[in-house]
Amino acid sequence: MNSRSSAIFNDDTSLKDAISTYTKHWKWFVLSVVVMICLALLYLRYATPEYASGAKLEIIKDKNSNSELSAFSDMQLLMGGTNTVEDEIQILNSRSNFIEVVKQLDLNVKLIALGNIKNSEVYSQKPIKINFIANDSIINKASFSFFIELTSDNTFGYSLDLDNPNKIVGYGDKVSTEIGDIVITPNLPYFEKYQGKTLKVAINPIYTVAEAYQAKVLISPASETSTILSLSINDPIQQKATDIINWLILTYNANEIEDKKMIADKTADFINARIREISTDLTSTDQTAEDFKSSRGITDIASEANLAMNVGASSRQELENAKMQLNIASGVKEYVSGEDGFEVLPTNIGLSDPTIANTTAKYNELVSERNRLLQSADEKNPIVVNLDQQLNSLKQTMTSSLEGMERNLGMQVNNLSGQLARMNSIKYSAPRNQRELTEITRQQQTTESLYLYLLQKREESQISAASSPAQSKIIDAAHAMGDKPVSPKRSITLLAAIMLGLMIPFVIIYANDLLD
Repeated sequence: MNSRSSAIFNDDTSLKDAISTYTKHWKWFVLSVVVMICLALLYLRYATPEYASGAKLEIIKDKNSNSELSAFSDMQLLMGGTNTVEDEIQILNSRSNFIEVVKQLDLNVKLIALGNIKNSEVYSQKPIKINFIANDSIINKASFSFFIELTSDNTFGYSLDLDNPNKIVGYGDKVSTEIGDIVITPNLPYFEKYQGKTLKVAINPIYTVAEAYQAKVLISPASETSTILSLSINDPIQQKATDIINWLILTYNANEIEDKKMIADKTADFINARIREISTDLTSTDQTAEDFKSSRGITDIASEANLAMNVGASSRQELENAKMQLNIASGVKEYVSGEDGFEVLPTNIGLSDPTIANTTAKYNELVSERNRLLQSADEKNPIVVNLDQQLNSLKQTMTSSLEGMERNLGMQVNNLSGQLARMNSIKYSAPRNQRELTEITRQQQTTESLYLYLLQKREESQISAASSPAQSKIIDAAHAMGDKPVSPKRSITLLAAIMLGLMIPFVIIYANDLLD
């Protein structure tokens, strides 16, 4: 036998010996696998499964297009940036929305049925109703728990610790606690199912619970360019997961509708104020024209008036547009400087400066956020104080920008007026009476055109407020995403148990052989 054949023979012998070292202990491998599978089944038996619920939501259009002041978009003034899908995700996943969801579903008050080995939360079929006498502001910040034993139909046992003896209390009687008095009454349809059992009532701060669910909810677009959002959450109670998604969507839509209504109301107030002011100016201008004709005895002015209206039409149009923008800029400045508190400002009302547009959009966004925060906090809250500082800064910036724009528009109006006056004096030698009457007529027409324009936009705004579409559309309402739990995975757990059962004896035998 040559050396190569001998080497192959030795290798085969060594491999067989190595395999034999493990196969002769096959009973240990089988026993280890059986033990690990039993432990895995025990884990699956008592582990708390989590179920997935999800929904699909379509963002129909950006927030600015829903603004009641979009009626002024034909002037291309104060056009702010559009809200992207990423912006809507941040709004939908905001802390204030989850605080509202927790309040609506009472998620900060958890009822847990105690078992011999495993405890389970009671969500939809609660055997008791808990009524708090203290203010919501106290309950929302409280961290407190206690135990009750449903001993009979008329009384229950109350204790702060399982090891302490129960205090017998009647249903409907007040129970004094560190967070105020509590009244517990039976929920008859589900009471008998839990009679004789011990329940734990855990009260947690509403903000902590909201932040916990905020971290659990996943919101993502279907693709980079899609306006469809997918929402999902995993929770041990599938009905609760579904309710959280549904209430989150309802809260998001309700907030959008409320914001739109506030902007619509401010817009209507602004337009009505401008209409009243311009109506006074129009009446004064009409009276001036009437007095001028009466004092000068002017009766036949048709041919001269038509000629004067056709000359320099382009310059006159520019002058009217400049005066219109100056009028609107002055009105906006008075509106901003005369506002005492923090209210949303009208948008898209006639100013072409993008800085003012962006500042107004940002100001309204911060005002909406401040109003939502004030629903669950006071004005001394650090976040609210920070928002107040930002709003004051934005208001100063907006006032400065409007003053600068007003100066520029005033200069433009003066230049156009001088240019038009020089053109009229060169091209025409109309009588003094006709020139003065033309100026009065021009002022009258400018005021009237602005008055009619605002009347038209007021009607369009009212129609838009009544018929504007919703901000979002529910494609799929929240629903259970399968009957099987998403965790723990039964197949993966059993496979891991088998692998671990094979690995443990292998490692022990290998280590023992290595140390021999």
